[in-house]
Amino acid sequence: MHRVKIVLLVSLLALVVVPAALAIRFTDESFSPPVGETGKPYPNWSFTGAGGCGPALPYQYRLLNSSPPPGLTIDTSGLVHGTPTQTGEFSFWLELSDENPPSADWCIPKSAERYFTIRIVPGLNILQQLLSPKAAFLNEPYSFQLTAEGGGTLTWSVASGGLPAGITLSSSGLLSGTPTAAGDFTFKIQVKDTGTRVDAETYTLAVVPKLAITKPTAPGAEVGLPFSLGLQATGGRAPYKWSATGLPAGFTLDQSTGVISGVPGVASSGVVKVTVTDALGLTNTIDVSLPVAAKLAIRKTLLRAAKVGVRYAGGFTAIGGVDSPPVGPGLPRRSPRLAPTRYEAQPQDRSAVRHTEEGRDLQAANPGDRQTGREVGSALRPEGPQRREGSALADRIRQSASV
Repeated sequence: MHRVKIVLLVSLLALVVVPAALAIRFTDESFSPPVGETGKPYPNWSFTGAGGCGPALPYQYRLLNSSPPPGLTIDTSGLVHGTPTQTGEFSFWLELSDENPPSADWCIPKSAERYFTIRIVPGLNILQQLLSPKAAFLNEPYSFQLTAEGGGTLTWSVASGGLPAGITLSSSGLLSGTPTAAGDFTFKIQVKDTGTRVDAETYTLAVVPKLAITKPTAPGAEVGLPFSLGLQATGGRAPYKWSATGLPAGFTLDQSTGVISGVPGVASSGVVKVTVTDALGLTNTIDVSLPVAAKLAIRKTLLRAAKVGVRYAGGFTAIGGVDSPPVGPGLPRRSPRLAPTRYEAQPQDRSAVRHTEEGRDLQAANPGDRQTGREVGSALRPEGPQRREGSALADRIRQSASV
């Protein structure tokens, strides 16, 4: 009889203890969520449960009329993920339940609710994701200050990779020095505070010769005549892209080759600003003088009457035109006012004058002055015994006076 009483007592205790052991609940770890940092992904962490129909059947989690910290999400699996955007302590109600509806007949779903708090502190974040400029010039000083927000006293270091030869990183985050070797250099910079917070960024710094435009000597441009000027760049990193402002009317710039070309329609004077941009985004700008001269011509002039047998002199002027090309390596260009010009009078038509510059014949025109010439000789008699004398004089006139 005594043995029967003991068995009944043990059975009653089992009825009390077993349900209590199987009651669904949050684990102790769920009450110690990690501290999050703004701007940094939240650590890989989940709420966990025990008892109920688990772990044979999965648990489910659900927020009850509340929200997690801004930027974070709590999945139905209990996983907390995202990047916090605000600092502070954020509390919320979370429900833990058995799979519902259950996938096993023996499971009677149960649930539990608890109040949790997640703390978010200012994150330690490097503010510069790219170097600016992202290129350094070979054998020229370079300096760039890295900064971070959040944390206390900060210490900077190179976590991996290698800086360009001649460049160093100070503990305060200053990249500086004079690079001595060209190339692309990739390295990882890390910053730590006095606690446990850390951040890192990977950078690439290109070291190239300095980008420059070769100063061109523009050939003279003249209205109505084809013109071409090729621009050249050195240093930086090809390919180059060209642009210009202030081009004279009729000119265009090829963005890929840097050639200015066209046929100008009007005379002008001024400076063209030319810019080259390389593949790294580096730029260089220079001023190019590109005047356009008026078309070369002779001003029409009414010559005074000539008398037979009397020495004659008549004046006329030329306008427009451009400088002559250099006559030899290293020799200067001649002034447009001194360009060699010849004048000829034809005995058959004493009112016609031919003006030749640099091998080009031009007809008489009428705008402003360029150069004064003289037609000299005895007047021609169209008929009679002085005709031979007229022919000789015509030959002399054709030889022209040098101006």
